[in-house]
Amino acid sequence: GQAPPPQSQAPGYGQGPPQGYGQAPPPQQGYGQAPPPQAAPSVADVTEGMAAIAIQEAPTHGTIMPDPHFNPEEDAKKLRKAMKGMGTDERAIIEVLTRRTAKQRLKIKLVYKTCFGRDLEADIKSETSGNFETVLVGLLYDNAQFDALCLRKAMKGAGTDERALLEIVCTRTNAEIADIHREYAAMYRRNLEEDIRRETSGHFRKLLISCVQGQREEGPVDMAKAAAEARELYSAGEKRWGTDESKFNMILALRSYPQLRATFDEYRKLSKRDMVRVIEREMSGDVKRGMKAICRCVYDKPQYFADRLHSAMKGAGTDDETLVRIIVARCEIDMVEIKAAFLHKYGKPLEKWIKEDTSGDYKRVLCALVGPN
Repeated sequence: GQAPPPQSQAPGYGQGPPQGYGQAPPPQQGYGQAPPPQAAPSVADVTEGMAAIAIQEAPTHGTIMPDPHFNPEEDAKKLRKAMKGMGTDERAIIEVLTRRTAKQRLKIKLVYKTCFGRDLEADIKSETSGNFETVLVGLLYDNAQFDALCLRKAMKGAGTDERALLEIVCTRTNAEIADIHREYAAMYRRNLEEDIRRETSGHFRKLLISCVQGQREEGPVDMAKAAAEARELYSAGEKRWGTDESKFNMILALRSYPQLRATFDEYRKLSKRDMVRVIEREMSGDVKRGMKAICRCVYDKPQYFADRLHSAMKGAGTDDETLVRIIVARCEIDMVEIKAAFLHKYGKPLEKWIKEDTSGDYKRVLCALVGPN
C-alpha cells in the first residue's frame, strides 16, 4: 500500500505556539459568507487517500456474557449436587454452564476437581447422553480448544468431514488459527497441518494448507492492488478456457477481508458477477465449497453462519453436528448478528427453528445459548 499523506505536527517542547500573544487572529469565515475557494482534489489525491484506508471490521456481539457475580466454588457445588445420587438435574446443569463464559467455565472445571477430586467432563459424560452430552462437553472448552476438538473429530477414524474442516479453517482469523494450532498440539500431540495434508487432497488440500498458515494480510486497503488482482482473477477464470485455481487460492487465502471486498467490487466492474457466483461457475467439489465460504465471510460472516444453521435444520432430519458446532463456537463471538441475519433472511427467529427441530434437554441447552430473539 502507499504511505498515508503527512499529518500536521503539534508544536514540540521548546517551540513557540503557532500564533503568538498580541498577534491578530487569522481571518474567520462569518455566517452567510461564502467559503474561500479551494482547489478540487486530483484523481491521484483521491486514489492515494483511498489506498491508505484501513477498513475496520464491524464489531460483533455474543449472547453469552460474563457473570458479574461469578463464584466458581458455588457453581461447582451446584453442578455436583445436580449429578450426585439417583437421577440428574439437567436444568441446573444448563443454568450454570450456559450463563458463564468459556473462561469462567474453565475456572469452574478446575475448582470442581479441586473441591471434589472428580473430573467434571467425566461426570457429565456419565450422567448425560446424546446430543445434549455433546453440547455440555463442548462448553467445557474455550474457543480454540473446541475448534481443535472439532477438527480432530473431523479427521479421526474412517472418512473425513470436509465441510467441518473448511467451516473452521477457512473462516477463522490469524489469531484464532494460531491458538488452534497451539491447542491441537497440546491436546493431541499431533501437528494440525500434517493431519490436514494426510486427510485431504488436490486443490482442496492446497486451500486448507494455505488458510491454516494464519498469515492473512492485515492493514490498509490498496485500491490499485484490488483493481490489478480483480483483473488477474478475471483472466484466471471467466476469461479463459479452464480455471487457474492457484491464482484464486493465493488471493483468497492471503489478502485481508477488507482488501478482498475491494477486489470483489472491482471484479464486478469487469464481469457484472459477484465472486460467490464466479466460484460457483468456475470451481467444483470441496474446493468450491471452501472458496465460497471465504467469499461469503468476506461479504458477511454472520450471514454465512446463519445460512449454515438453516441448512443444518431445513428439510427432513437435522445435521446435529453442524448445529452444535456453530452454536457452541459462535455464542460468545457473533451470535447476536447471526440471529439477526437468520431472522432477516428466513423470516423466523433462529430460536423458533431450533425449538421445532430439536427436543428435550438438547433443545433447552441450545436455546439457552442462542438466547431469545
